[in-house]
Amino acid sequence: MTKYTKAGDLSVDRAARGPQRLAAVTTRIGRTYRFESAHHLPHLPEGHKCRNLHGHNYRVDVVVRGTLDGRGFVRDFAEIDAELAPLIKIVDHRLLNEVPGLENPTAEIIAAWFYERITECESVRVYENHECWAEVMATE
Repeated sequence: MTKYTKAGDLSVDRAARGPQRLAAVTTRIGRTYRFESAHHLPHLPEGHKCRNLHGHNYRVDVVVRGTLDGRGFVRDFAEIDAELAPLIKIVDHRLLNEVPGLENPTAEIIAAWFYERITECESVRVYENHECWAEVMATE
């Protein structure tokens, strides 16, 4: 039985069995990356502003999930960084339309491009600016 203190904290009883309990649940962690690139959206009609060449300061939020390993990690953030660094290098300060798989680089397609290349990825959210984003996520 879980006991709570007046402040609502979990009791020592529950804390004592925490590591074993946490090994049996799924944990999510996230990391944010940034890059700057130009693109144009060739499938939009003439006159649409996004059909013209323009750029964004992109933000990419990556979420991975899993169970805790012996270190107490789902994954070490350094491992995620090592996996993402080559991907960011491919898209940073580039014309995204020239990157294989990003010939029509909508935010949705950019998110899917990252998602397909990240181990144990649950979701990727790509922001073109502070107000506009697209997300790709695993379906259960």
